[in-house]
Amino acid sequence: MLCMRNFVRCAFALMLIPAAGFAATPEFEESRVRTEPVVAMLAARTDADSLAAAGLLSSFYDRAQSLRLVSQASRVAPDRAELLWLHIQMCREVASCDTEPLERRIRILDPKNGSGWFAALERATRNADAAAKSAALDAIARSERVDTYWTTLIARLTPPIVSTNKESLLNAMSEVVGVLAAIAIPAYSFTSNSCKGDGLAREDVMTVCRGIADSLSNGDTIVTEMLGRGIKQRVWPEGSPKWLEASETKRTRDYRNQFATGVSDWMLADPAKYLALCGQHRREQDVEKAILIEIGKDPDPPASE
Repeated sequence: MLCMRNFVRCAFALMLIPAAGFAATPEFEESRVRTEPVVAMLAARTDADSLAAAGLLSSFYDRAQSLRLVSQASRVAPDRAELLWLHIQMCREVASCDTEPLERRIRILDPKNGSGWFAALERATRNADAAAKSAALDAIARSERVDTYWTTLIARLTPPIVSTNKESLLNAMSEVVGVLAAIAIPAYSFTSNSCKGDGLAREDVMTVCRGIADSLSNGDTIVTEMLGRGIKQRVWPEGSPKWLEASETKRTRDYRNQFATGVSDWMLADPAKYLALCGQHRREQDVEKAILIEIGKDPDPPASE
């Protein structure tokens, strides 16, 4: 199945692949054939995690089915923000589905999370609605963080797949990681593109983008954090405290990247421990830190001279 040989590197590579491109390759067609029986078993259950896992797995070959299953999951567990977030992502891919009621709900469930405004930003950008776009960007800027519930969804949706006895833990986890990455990453482009170019010459845009940079930097994935870092270094003067903060984030990332093979090997050797860490930590960065400690590496770079 997907990402079997190098879980970490494959997961990051999949972040760059649009969901619409999945079914076009022989590998994903083969995966679909193997996945369909798993989806059928999960879809026959009534608990939210099984239904959501079935919806996630079917998202790359049957969006209508995926939306139906994830919608069922969020109705079964209406107070779980991560399932509502997943529902919004699947709804975005189906023309007849209206995300706005779901967006209002997730902002109530998790008001400090700026990702509840991403669909509104995308819609406003596509419709050239300047007022709505400005409102969405301002809301993201005022949020505390931008989370995609990465570790939570990995921890909650992998076990139901394994329980079908059709997939190993590593394969199941790889499938969840791959599909989550593909559906989460494209939405960031609308935020990032709003904070570059000539628009930054305006003070009001600069102020909003500084808030967005902070919110992204506090996000729950490495990709989110690094996008925030990139914006932060565009909107603050070189050498300023915020610019230096972003520079240190990059230095830490570059330092940790040298241990990527060791982290990958550890995850391959004991995926159950990785899954447990996902259940314990909100942020992917903190899971990575815990793994580095496990393999005897200092997660923090040496002090700069």
